[in-house]
Amino acid sequence: MSIIFGRKKAYQDIESVIAHGVEIKGDIISQGSLRIDGGVDGKLNIKGDVILGEKGRIKGEVKVDNLIVAGRVEGNVVASGRFEITANGYFKGEVTCSILTIEEGGILDGSSRMVGQVTKPDFEARQTAKRQQENKTY
Repeated sequence: MSIIFGRKKAYQDIESVIAHGVEIKGDIISQGSLRIDGGVDGKLNIKGDVILGEKGRIKGEVKVDNLIVAGRVEGNVVASGRFEITANGYFKGEVTCSILTIEEGGILDGSSRMVGQVTKPDFEARQTAKRQQENKTY
């Protein structure tokens, strides 16, 4: 168990770090947990947890087990477990998760959908059906 932001959480051990000052443009696929203190412009597909530090930024679609947002995320998120926005965190987009936590001061600018354990293929099928429905002409 790790101590994250002063509380005990059952997040997996961090295997990779994107440090402050590092900017990545492109997709990231990882089989392990990740901490982001820099910037990412692209899709993230992480089979583990993501901790976004206060100076961290993500712009793009995120698929993850658990996500803590202390920085800024713009894009849709699928978290099969927990999605947490800390007091300094900002999220703009649509989130689908099992557990949603927003600390006082944290911002969710968008929509949320809480379901049982979310599987990534289920979410993708729902997103495809939703896009098809939106594109229908009457």
